[in-house]
Amino acid sequence: MSYPIVKSRRQHIRLWFEFYKLALDDPALQANLAKVRTFYEPWGDPRGLDFREWWKDHGYLFGGTQVEEITKVSKAPNVLNLSIPLNLAVTKTLPEIKALIEAKQRERLEHLGLDPKAAKSLTAGFGTYEINAKELRGRPLHEAHVIYCIWLEMGKPTINSAFLQAVRDRLRNRPKAKWLPSFLLREAELDRKGNLRFAEEQIRQMRRSIKRAQDTCLAVSKGRFPD
Repeated sequence: MSYPIVKSRRQHIRLWFEFYKLALDDPALQANLAKVRTFYEPWGDPRGLDFREWWKDHGYLFGGTQVEEITKVSKAPNVLNLSIPLNLAVTKTLPEIKALIEAKQRERLEHLGLDPKAAKSLTAGFGTYEINAKELRGRPLHEAHVIYCIWLEMGKPTINSAFLQAVRDRLRNRPKAKWLPSFLLREAELDRKGNLRFAEEQIRQMRRSIKRAQDTCLAVSKGRFPD
């Protein structure tokens, strides 16, 4: 069984995008969203849009996400365009590249009104849209998003064995990705009355997953991802 791999920065931004869409449809979060309206204004209204479609016009908001060869100059404020001679040894070019990058980072920090000497990192404070967690665990957050969407679609039912079975069935019957959260790998067992029951720990983990999604929606509604 293949599990979702959510490690890259772009995949993390995609999770932010998906949780923002959920927050926009949550009546309880509208007051928070009103306070950060200007923060999210450059995103436009993402509802009804696929992330890949949205990313084409909005990816520049997040600056560069990886080292790559470019065919045209990037105008993103957090991207430095370099010309690197291929006839020079890497041992010579790397120190020069490092010096150029650090000089540009200091210049950018000063432009933002920050003191480079006081900053813990030269990369701190650049982007308007930054992932807050030092180490974001993408897979559990992705699982929480999928489960939470099912829970909402089903009308927020009681989180019990019947709901766990419904989630398990839905995930198993998807046309492509058929992964299951680790706590759902164990099937329900018959109790003394002949009813299928999941273990209490499995039910608790399901509740924690939904709570994680709710907490993330709340954080996103305040302009943070994750909290």
